[in-house]
Amino acid sequence: MRASSIRRATTVGNTMRAWMTENYKGPLVCREVSIPSITQPNQVLIKVKATSMNPIDCRMTEGYGDQILSTWSQFESFSFQRPSRLPLIAGRDCCGEVIAVGGNVTGVNVGDEVIAVVPGPWAGSHAEYVLTKSDAVAKKPLNVNYLEASTLPYVACTSWAALVSVARINPNNASGIRVLIHGGSGGIGSAAIQMLKAWGAEKVVATCSEKNMNYVTSLGGIAVDYNSQDVKDQLIAEGPFDVILDCVDTDLARWSDKVMGVWRNSVHVSIVSPMLKDTDRYGIPFGLLSTAIKYFERSCGSIGNGRWFSYAYFMPNSQCLNQISEFIDNGKIKIPHIEKIYKFNEFPTAYDRCALLHTKGKLIIDIAEESLPPKIDSPPPSPTLSPYHPGTKSVPIIDLKPPPISTEPPPVIV
Repeated sequence: MRASSIRRATTVGNTMRAWMTENYKGPLVCREVSIPSITQPNQVLIKVKATSMNPIDCRMTEGYGDQILSTWSQFESFSFQRPSRLPLIAGRDCCGEVIAVGGNVTGVNVGDEVIAVVPGPWAGSHAEYVLTKSDAVAKKPLNVNYLEASTLPYVACTSWAALVSVARINPNNASGIRVLIHGGSGGIGSAAIQMLKAWGAEKVVATCSEKNMNYVTSLGGIAVDYNSQDVKDQLIAEGPFDVILDCVDTDLARWSDKVMGVWRNSVHVSIVSPMLKDTDRYGIPFGLLSTAIKYFERSCGSIGNGRWFSYAYFMPNSQCLNQISEFIDNGKIKIPHIEKIYKFNEFPTAYDRCALLHTKGKLIIDIAEESLPPKIDSPPPSPTLSPYHPGTKSVPIIDLKPPPISTEPPPVIV
C-alpha cells in the first residue's frame, strides 16, 4: 500500500508499550514494541485511551482459541504456514483517538474519538496503540466519557451477532418478538436486553441470580431467579418464546427448548460454542468435526418442531457500534456499571480480578490516565500473585508489524 494514500497524525512515534504473554504458561509482561503499521486501505490505527477487560482476554493469554485464530491469520495473510500468535496482546475493544487511516476508510478521520473492536486474530487493545478495520470502528458517543465508552463495544458486537446476524431480529420486526436470555446480568446479556427494548421487543425475560434481579429489571427485562424452585414453571408461564439466547451453558438453558414456540421459526442461539475448545484439543479438522457433532445433537430435537438451533460468534460490526453510540446518546442504553478502573501499570491486577469471574461490573484500564469519574466499588486486592503478574521489567524492542490483511471476509464455520 502506498504511504501517500495513508492519512496520519504527525506526532506518532515508532514504539509503544504493550502488555503481552510470550508463552501461554508464562507471566504477563510489559514490552516496548513497534507501533502497528497500516498495510491495507481499510485499516485504522487508534491511540488507545481506555480499554476493557473481558473473560475472553484471560483465556486467550492461556492459549484459548490458538488453533482456529492462527488458522484465521493464515487465511488472511495467504500464507502456506500457520503463523504463531505469540507474543500475544489481548484486548478486544477500546475507546481512543484515530491516528491514521487507510485510503479507503470513510466515516472516521484522523483526530476523531472512536469506539472500536479488534478482530480475533489481530494484536489487541491492551497496548498504547491498536490496529483494526474500518468496519470495526464508530464515533464515540457524545454523552459519556472515554472510560464509560470503552465498556460496551465487545459485548455489544457479540450480542448483535446473536440477535441480528443469527436470530434476524431488527428494529422493523422486533415489536412482536418474545425473547428469553440466560445470563441476563452479564455484559453480553445486559447489552442484549437493552438493545431489544430499544427496538421495541414485546417481552424480554432474563434469568439471573437473586441479587441481580433488580439490575435486570432496571434494564427493562423481566427477571427470573435461576435458583428458584419453580424457575421452569415461571419460564413456561412467560413463554412461548420466539428467540432464546444462551450467554451461559447450563442445564436450564438446554431444557428451555421446551418453552420455544412450535412451528413459529423460533431460534435458540448460544454464544457458548465449543468450537475454539474443540479445535484446541483435537486440532482443526477433528475439532471442527467434534463441534459439528455437538451442533447436530442440539439441532435434531428442534427441527422436527419447526425450531432451529445455532451458535453465534463475536464479529466486528460498525453498524452495531454506530447504533449503540446513537442509543447511548439518546438515553436508550445505559453504560454498564464499572467495578474498578485500573492504570496502565496495573494490567496484571486487572487480569487477576477478571480471571476470578463474577465481577460486579466492568473492569476498565485507563491508558490515558486522565481524570477519573466519582468513586466506584473496588474488590479487595488478590492476596497472592497470579501467573498474570510480570516476571521481568526488561523492555526489548519487538517488531509486531502484522502480515498483509485481506479485505475478504473469513469463511463462516458452523
